[in-house]
Amino acid sequence: MDEITSYLEKIENPVYREKFREVMQWVSEYSEDLVGQIKWNQPMFTAHDTFILGFFAAKQHFSVGPEKVVFEEFLPTIEAAGLKHGKKTFQVNFEAEVPYDLLGKIIDQTMILKQDTTTFWLR
Repeated sequence: MDEITSYLEKIENPVYREKFREVMQWVSEYSEDLVGQIKWNQPMFTAHDTFILGFFAAKQHFSVGPEKVVFEEFLPTIEAAGLKHGKKTFQVNFEAEVPYDLLGKIIDQTMILKQDTTTFWLR
């Protein structure tokens, strides 16, 4: 989490910085197998050296990026929650409630899917 702490300093709005810090803390505590780090200038969480979930903080929201196959599986839930999304990521407005239940389900599904994976990304 130390690497992520330096990333937090780049978020100018102190309220948004604290909210993003809370999300990062929640994810890091969700499973003892998750390791928070910075890769490609973004906070990411890995387990047994494989990618589980990535984040990116923007001015008004933060983006969440799971593995593409997991994103596609949860896309109906993401849309039903009214979250904006792209092809592989979805956004959580800093003014909105964080969908922790959805994040937990995405983490659980990814960890099951990648339990025997020895590469960083799915192939």
